[in-house]
Amino acid sequence: MNLKNYPARAWIISNPRILWRIARGFTRALLFNKNTLRTVHLLPTFDCQAKCEMCSVAKFNQGKSGLLTLADYDSIAEQSARMGAIAATFLGGEPLLVRNLDEIIRLFKSRHFFISLVSNGIAATRDRMKTLRSAGLDAVFFGLETLDEKVNDTLRGFPGQCGKVLHAIQICQEEGLLTGLCTVLFPGEVDRYIELAEFCRNNNLQMALPSLAGVGAAEEARCASNTTEYEEVIGLMKRYPHLSVDWAFSYSLKPRCPSGKEKIAITCYGDVLGCTLNHISFGNIKKEPLQKIWRRAGQFSQFKKNSDRCLAAFDSHYIRTFLGPIARMEKSPVPFQDHPSISPEEEPGVFL
Repeated sequence: MNLKNYPARAWIISNPRILWRIARGFTRALLFNKNTLRTVHLLPTFDCQAKCEMCSVAKFNQGKSGLLTLADYDSIAEQSARMGAIAATFLGGEPLLVRNLDEIIRLFKSRHFFISLVSNGIAATRDRMKTLRSAGLDAVFFGLETLDEKVNDTLRGFPGQCGKVLHAIQICQEEGLLTGLCTVLFPGEVDRYIELAEFCRNNNLQMALPSLAGVGAAEEARCASNTTEYEEVIGLMKRYPHLSVDWAFSYSLKPRCPSGKEKIAITCYGDVLGCTLNHISFGNIKKEPLQKIWRRAGQFSQFKKNSDRCLAAFDSHYIRTFLGPIARMEKSPVPFQDHPSISPEEEPGVFL
C-alpha cells in the first residue's frame, strides 16, 4: 500500500481507526525503535492458470492437508488488526480462483483494512470484480511484463494474457477500483519498465515494481543483487511518482526492507513467512498466535539488520546464505528449524 497515493490518503483520513493504527506505528518506530506490523500478504491458493518464469511460489507445497478455513482467516484478520496492520493484499497463485474470496475479503474489511489484490487478470470478469468490490476490495494490480504481447505471454506462460489484462484494467477502472500494474524488475531490462511506467502514467494507473528474486521458478535467474541495479530502481521511482516498491517506505521514515517487521506473508496452509520472497516459515497460525510468530521472525538476524533494500533481491549475503540452501531443496517454504543456516547457536533469539 503506497501511502503517497491520494486514494490511500483519503481512505486514511476518513477512517479514524486506521489513523490510530498509523499514529501508533510511527510512535513506536520513531520514539521507541520498535516494529509494528503494517501489511499482511495472504496466499489463499497456489493454483494458477499461468506458468510465469518468475513465479515465486512454484515450489510451494501443494496438496498438504489443512487449508485455512473462514474461521482461520477471521482469526488472522482479528489478530493482525490488534497488532496494528492496516493493509491486506491477496496474492497467489491466482487469488481469483478462490471461490469464497469475497467472504474472506469481508472478514478483513470488517476490521477496516485497505484491501488489494494481485492477479494475472485471466479470470477478471466484470461480475467477479463487481462482487469483490462490493465485498470491500479497494485496489487491483495486474501482472504484466510488457505491452509486447508475444514477449509478455511467453514470460507469463499463458497465450493472450496481455490482452486479458488490458481488458481487465478497463473493467476495474469502470467499477471504481484503484487499478495498477505489478511488474517484476528483471536486471538489465530497465527500458521495459520505462515503457510500462509511461503507459501507467498516461492511463491513470499505479505501478508496483517488485524485484526479481532467485526463488521458485526463478531460482536459476540472475537477480538484481548489485548497486547499479538498486540505483536504477531509485531512479525510476524519482522519475515516476506513481511507481512504488514496498521497501521505499517504513514507519521509521527511511527505506527499509519490511520483511518480518512491518510485513508478513501467510500461506493457504497457515505458514507465516517474512514475505512471499523469503521462503522461511517462522511458524504456523494453526499452532501458535500470530504475534508470537511475528516476534520470532523479528529476532532473525537478517530481518533485524534493517536493510535499506529488498533482502531477497539485493543482499548478496542473504541470497547466498539463506536463499541458496532453499534452492537445493525440493519444496518450500522451509521451517526455520530445518534451514541449515539457522540454528540455536547462530540464531538464539529465533529459538526462544
